[in-house]
Amino acid sequence: MSLIQGQVQVLDPIGLHARPASQIVKLVKESGLEITIGRPGQEFAKANSALRLMALKISTGETLTVEVPTADQALADSLIAQIQEFLKAD
Repeated sequence: MSLIQGQVQVLDPIGLHARPASQIVKLVKESGLEITIGRPGQEFAKANSALRLMALKISTGETLTVEVPTADQALADSLIAQIQEFLKAD
């Protein structure tokens, strides 16, 4: 299976905390895909658990890589864009 990657930036002043983490988890579960998120060059976490995401201790201003296991570029782009929206400042 293909793996499409995209970049998102954490713009929320609190970083990646419970609310955006739970929004990401909901989106991932609805997609049915095993999406992973992490810092480039480091270990990634499955995005189906808010605790796993928050354990990454992501701070404001960090750029993350999102990996979407699909060959559907439009679907991957849409999911990555939605994740970016969840990471914006309120």
